[in-house]
Amino acid sequence: MGWKSLLIGFATLVALCFGALADDARPAAPDVGQSLRPSESIPRYATMTPPPPDELPPQAPAAAPTARVSVVPAPAMSSAPQPLPAQPRYATQQAPSNEQVTVAGLRPSDDSLYRLGPGDKVRVTIFNETDLSGDFAIDGQGFVRLPLVGQVAAAGFTTLGLEARIGEVFVNGGYLLNPRISVEIVNYRPFYIIGEVAKPGEYPYVNAMSVPNAIALAGGYTDRAVESTIYVRHQGEATERKLRADETTHINPGDVIRVDRSGYWTVMTLLAPLISPFATTAYILK
Repeated sequence: MGWKSLLIGFATLVALCFGALADDARPAAPDVGQSLRPSESIPRYATMTPPPPDELPPQAPAAAPTARVSVVPAPAMSSAPQPLPAQPRYATQQAPSNEQVTVAGLRPSDDSLYRLGPGDKVRVTIFNETDLSGDFAIDGQGFVRLPLVGQVAAAGFTTLGLEARIGEVFVNGGYLLNPRISVEIVNYRPFYIIGEVAKPGEYPYVNAMSVPNAIALAGGYTDRAVESTIYVRHQGEATERKLRADETTHINPGDVIRVDRSGYWTVMTLLAPLISPFATTAYILK
């Protein structure tokens, strides 16, 4: 063998020795059957498969809530909106039977407890019948004369009662099937004031009138008047009543008010025929 062959063999031996030393220093690969660490039990990427549940690390139990929570169920919402009730679009259409129809401008008089009588003037409005509507006065017999039906008794009725009465007349006479009628008081019958006032006479009535209002319309008291009380006789009554002459005493249409004379002036009026001759004589002898 030559020196070259010895050199190649020595190099090969040295290489084998270094290879063996490198294999001893390399860490051993983990066994396939070895269990995973807890930190490695959760997959880090979406493509990784999590381990079975029995191999997961135990979790700490959740703390129980300290406060009691009440859950209120939300109200159930209807799936479809409820339709609005049908309303007639025109005056000739009829409304459903369960709907209440309110006609603008048609309402009973505010003084629904007032009893009508001769001298009152009322406004009768019949819906959709302008020829039959208008202002009508109650005559001395207590009747109101309406177009097409003639005389209708009105004295003693309230405005609501007169509405029903007029409706019956039109229906029973075969003129209207289902009339809607409104009655309002336009003018009240006048009241009368006599006695110790500046201007006795007849005056138009104003709603909710009291004694001071009536006295003011008559020009006020005279110097001989009793200003604390008055005498009132209501229409249809034969006797008069003594009442207080203040705002608490109300006057009705058709009332007759009498303002009495004071006692001093009453005596002086009675003595006037006896005193006047002596007064005339004293005046002449003066």
